[in-house]
Amino acid sequence: MFDDVFGMAEQCAETFRNGVNDAFGSSIVADVLDPIRYEIGLLRSSHEEFQRQSLNVDQILQVARSFNLNEGSNS
Repeated sequence: MFDDVFGMAEQCAETFRNGVNDAFGSSIVADVLDPIRYEIGLLRSSHEEFQRQSLNVDQILQVARSFNLNEGSNS
């Protein structure tokens, strides 16, 4: 999800940057587009970390459930 948004932001910023020939346009890149790209990058990284942690939690829960099932069948 964030990869697509990041790719679009990169493409838009690059297209704009290639068409900029003055200080005002350069300031838009530096003050608006680059910070947006940076924030999207942070969101993408946070989302990836969340996905990794979520997978770890799911795996731990599966192990815990299997212990619970094994204890229940031994009683």
